[in-house]
Amino acid sequence: MKKKICHMIPEEEKQCVWMTSGLISYKLCTRDYRCEECIFDQVIRNEAAVDAVARRGDGASAAASVFTADPLQEHAALFYHSGHCWAKVEDADQVRIGIDGILAQMVSPVKTVVLPQAGDAVVQGQCCAHIIQEKHIVELVSPLTGTVLSVNQWLKTAPQAIAAEPWGRGWLVTIRPDNLEHDLKALMFGRKAMEWYQKKENEVSITRSGMLSRHEPELGPTLQDGGDLIVSLADMLNPEQYEQIIDSLFRPENAA
Repeated sequence: MKKKICHMIPEEEKQCVWMTSGLISYKLCTRDYRCEECIFDQVIRNEAAVDAVARRGDGASAAASVFTADPLQEHAALFYHSGHCWAKVEDADQVRIGIDGILAQMVSPVKTVVLPQAGDAVVQGQCCAHIIQEKHIVELVSPLTGTVLSVNQWLKTAPQAIAAEPWGRGWLVTIRPDNLEHDLKALMFGRKAMEWYQKKENEVSITRSGMLSRHEPELGPTLQDGGDLIVSLADMLNPEQYEQIIDSLFRPENAA
């Protein structure tokens, strides 16, 4: 008697390219092989890019890449929210989030980082944490909606890590997303993310230079005559100017 063969996958259904490669066991393609439109494809490439960085033999760490000549290329595989937070999909039920390099440069020095607790709910685009400075408080938004799984305990004893190593040890929390594919569609990825990042970086640089140039006629105290050493943008600008430049980071692209 001939053995009956049962096909788990209907013959008319197209298999995902990642299934045909043997990387995953079951995934149907519903986009007619338009991988650029597939969130799943982006997540897989995200993980592959991060693994490639980790396997490099030059001794450089991903955490320190914020100081490299081209940090954008190191972190092009992450998903970015316009509120200057990134999301790294570690698996379907866990996403790590942190702040990007632009915001990190703006918030130093950091006095305290206030994080949610494990089990707390966070909502995409809404405040999920705070950076406390000497004279300012900066709200951080969540790039995804979900439940907090863990928080970065390292920031309790070394809050400055969020500014010094935003893509590494300065991460904020891990969360279990409620609807990962839906939320990722609202984030920027790949070329779009890098173009946005470079644009915002240029805008901040121009604004910062314009503000600082207004103070050039008034040198103020120097180290030799007893003045304090300026170590941050918050020290170099008055409170109103600093709040203005921080607000500009979170302003929607179509806002005036």
